[in-house]
Amino acid sequence: MDPQAQASEPPDSSLKVDLLGVTARALSTAAVGWFGDGKGQGFARAVHRQAVLHGQFAPEELGAGPRSAAVWRAQSHLHLPKIIESRAEQGDYGEICKRLLQLYDGRVIESVSIPMGRNRCSLCVSTQVGCARACTFCETGKLGLLRNLSAGEIVAQVTTQLLAAPISHVVFQGMGEPLDNLEGLLPALEVLSDPSGIGLGHDRMTVCTVGHVPGIEALRKLGWKRLGLSLSLNSADDKQRSELMPRSVRYRLVDIQAALVAYRQRKNMALGIHWCLIPGVNDTARDADQIAAFLAPLCACGVPLDHDSSDESSEVFRVLPPSSFLPFLPLESGVSA
Repeated sequence: MDPQAQASEPPDSSLKVDLLGVTARALSTAAVGWFGDGKGQGFARAVHRQAVLHGQFAPEELGAGPRSAAVWRAQSHLHLPKIIESRAEQGDYGEICKRLLQLYDGRVIESVSIPMGRNRCSLCVSTQVGCARACTFCETGKLGLLRNLSAGEIVAQVTTQLLAAPISHVVFQGMGEPLDNLEGLLPALEVLSDPSGIGLGHDRMTVCTVGHVPGIEALRKLGWKRLGLSLSLNSADDKQRSELMPRSVRYRLVDIQAALVAYRQRKNMALGIHWCLIPGVNDTARDADQIAAFLAPLCACGVPLDHDSSDESSEVFRVLPPSSFLPFLPLESGVSA
């Protein structure tokens, strides 16, 4: 069956298993409950691979008889978003593709695939429709939070990309604050890293956050020592940060810093620190000193700059001591959503 033919069909029932929202093992366990006597486990793995890698739910094509296929269709469903717009622009390493994806309820989210050179491509995915954080420099923040995405809706963005081209990395930095939606994020991480399906290594996934301390702790408790983590910092001063990110300052910078220190479970792990460069606001020598102080206990960090100003606005950051953290890397692509 054509995956896009399924894209306009809403899930039949909230009681059905979302094939994109569970691991192969979880689906196998469910299948045993449906068929009994240990049946269906091996077939469940084939169904899982067909769903997450090819965006298809066609048990008959995998050898299921009419009765077996009927059970599968009664107990599970697959839903891909509809691509309503796709925009391409040339990047440093190839074509960047931005997709607007319509969900089963008509809500729209965005995913972006970004070539990184050396046959690598990163996919930026959304975890919410809208965002509650209301950062002043972010278009998504103006929408407010409309709803969380399910694990299946998060994984579906990856599956949709795989139908077009392979990817090597997934970054949770699209619409929404990922750690405000742990119910969707954590199982999505499990599905994406499941070796029976998509099989992304933990070091091929990065979660971006405004500084959700309990969420960072929840990620640490997974015990995945190679899972990437990135902080949208934008100011290393609590007062200024509250003005730039009015609903993102539930936790003090000192507490966020402590959570990041605890999260670094291996010595060579480089945390990401994002800084949206706003001319005349957070591009001064004082800002440079403050971010250097914030990063000092964190050891190695990569600090990309998002900005829509001239290169001169980032000149001051060249005075930062390289011993504190890796060099700032100005981006030309504008402010991330």
